[in-house]
Amino acid sequence: MSINSEIIVNSFIKTARIKMLDAYLIRRGDKVSGEIFLKLNNLKGFSRIYTYKKDNIIKCWQVYSLDAWEENKIIDKKIEKAMNIDEDIWVIELEDKKGICPEF
Repeated sequence: MSINSEIIVNSFIKTARIKMLDAYLIRRGDKVSGEIFLKLNNLKGFSRIYTYKKDNIIKCWQVYSLDAWEENKIIDKKIEKAMNIDEDIWVIELEDKKGICPEF
């Protein structure tokens, strides 16, 4: 049994805010089993995408696309493509000038 996606998303956003980082819910997905995506924005016009792996306790956030910074418009297109494939996904955006990986 795994934790509901909604609980994971809400916990992530609260933890980010405790650490004085801006995190926003961009898209609400299926409460129980929706896949979770994270857009890590460095506020310099570039982002990275991560996906949450419920079955990996040690490293739950894994790179979804390239392990490199890409322009925001490219990342947004990748997220849009994922939304077209699966309507149940969650999307969180984390703004961090340092671009620190989402593993808190």
